[in-house]
Amino acid sequence: MHHIQMSSSLEYVAPWAYFISIILIVVAIICTVGSWAFVFYYQNKPIVAMGQPTFLYNLCFGALLPPIAQAFGGAVTFFSTGENGIIPVDSKTGIILNVCCNFAVWLIYLGYIVIYTVLLCKIYRIMKVTQQPLRRGLKILPRHVFWPFILIISLTVSLLIAWSTTGSSKYVVAEYLDTNTDTNTTIGFCPSLPTMTSVSPTAEILAALYTLIPIVQLALIILACKIRKINQVLGDSKKILGLVVFQFIINGICTSISLNNGGILVYTINCVIISVSTIGFIILPRMYYVWYEYQHGHLPESVVMIGGGSTTVRGVNQNTGNGAGTGVTPPPRIVRNNDDNNNNNNSSNNNAVNICDGGIDNGNNNNNIEDDGAVVEISS
Repeated sequence: MHHIQMSSSLEYVAPWAYFISIILIVVAIICTVGSWAFVFYYQNKPIVAMGQPTFLYNLCFGALLPPIAQAFGGAVTFFSTGENGIIPVDSKTGIILNVCCNFAVWLIYLGYIVIYTVLLCKIYRIMKVTQQPLRRGLKILPRHVFWPFILIISLTVSLLIAWSTTGSSKYVVAEYLDTNTDTNTTIGFCPSLPTMTSVSPTAEILAALYTLIPIVQLALIILACKIRKINQVLGDSKKILGLVVFQFIINGICTSISLNNGGILVYTINCVIISVSTIGFIILPRMYYVWYEYQHGHLPESVVMIGGGSTTVRGVNQNTGNGAGTGVTPPPRIVRNNDDNNNNNNSSNNNAVNICDGGIDNGNNNNNIEDDGAVVEISS
């Protein structure tokens, strides 16, 4: 039996807390699945295509994992108490709860990592286009910039496998001292945080996973700052920065509260906010733009569409010694909303970078970079 000290009453969770948690989880799942359907249905619309649908799909998948993880975690809390008290670890039900704990921890960490690494690859693709010398016949596909995703996910999965296969059951029955009443209470739960070292024999692995998340966040912030001058409809750098900072603050607040009051509702709110805020920062604005265009026949005046659905970036430096920076200067013609720009393939448009991740090109081949006859294609 493990002994821990907490200042909260974990032995009882009010039915209304479970009810609210279920509603929040269902809402988060509906939001993420609905966002995926939106991207799929409107993927050929320029305002959506510029967001690079390949990455938006994976972003929705990552946002779907935290609420599902909390569903497993909540199930463990709910079913850990049987008719005869706390379910023991070595019982048949305890084995099932151990499996649920494994799912909960796997999904929550993978959810965080998928969200941030997908955004990392999304930014990296834009940087690859705008900050490198042009080369004839170079195709910049999403798979060309997915190596950070594969690398980080592989590392995460390896750590999770090590966590699952070492130590004892991930479903833990522990006795804790309630400092409010000075009484000992036995509880069953999933120790998913590295701070729970007294009840988790593999807390070191959880600590490595927990540390990996802010490292990826930091890399994402750095890259987002580097593309901050690129068209926001294309780069989403400000939205990505806002998302990372917002989630960092929310996660810190919820984690701090959970250490003193480990209620299921706190964990649920944290997971749901992470999921819904990801959709809200990155995909919801494009939903609004599509709705606005449907209602008014054009996009909001604040939205700058360059090249009629593709983005043209001129003046890409051929070397880094020329004060390259982002190598981006505004084109001479900016097309707002959905005006056609039929000059994207004109031979006079030298040093033009056109970025569009699959979408209606109005009869033009917008998915390329032209440089005095040299073409670098960007395809979805």
